[in-house]
Amino acid sequence: MNDHQAWERGARLMAALHDRLPHGVRQQLGTVLADYRRHKGEMLALTLATGSGGICRACGGQCCQNGKYRFSGLDFLSLLEQQTPVPAPDFARKPFCPYGDADGCRMAAPFRPLDCVLFICDAIADRLEEPATHALARLEQELRQGVRRAEALLGQRLGQPLLLLAEHPDGTDLPRR
Repeated sequence: MNDHQAWERGARLMAALHDRLPHGVRQQLGTVLADYRRHKGEMLALTLATGSGGICRACGGQCCQNGKYRFSGLDFLSLLEQQTPVPAPDFARKPFCPYGDADGCRMAAPFRPLDCVLFICDAIADRLEEPATHALARLEQELRQGVRRAEALLGQRLGQPLLLLAEHPDGTDLPRR
């Protein structure tokens, strides 16, 4: 199975999972996902306050290399839940992330992959003041807890990359993160 086929299969698996959720579970998941998106947005806002936009433009996106496994099942469900169009990945952009382009990530901040939101390079970390560092650590804990809540709610390893979920739809043989 190539990357595009894995993406399509993973997308179908997540859409089917979402569609068959009972109403009450879907509401609970919606609450978890709303917090997940809000915490991502808050985290990115804190890093943007350091001037990260300029740092990232000057760097050219070195952290965006080899990103095809960063987009998770939970990230996909978050897009579905908000009825937000899912950007079609371009797997031919190797080694760069298939979810970006020359202008950067094609996803709005709350929908970006968790790994991308959590990553803070040294150039940005050096500009962070202590209150922001503590806030970022708290938000990271909240985000990881949200992943665990969603996984427990649905009984699926949603934090796993979508491409890997497609290869192992029943969750077997997937390493625990």
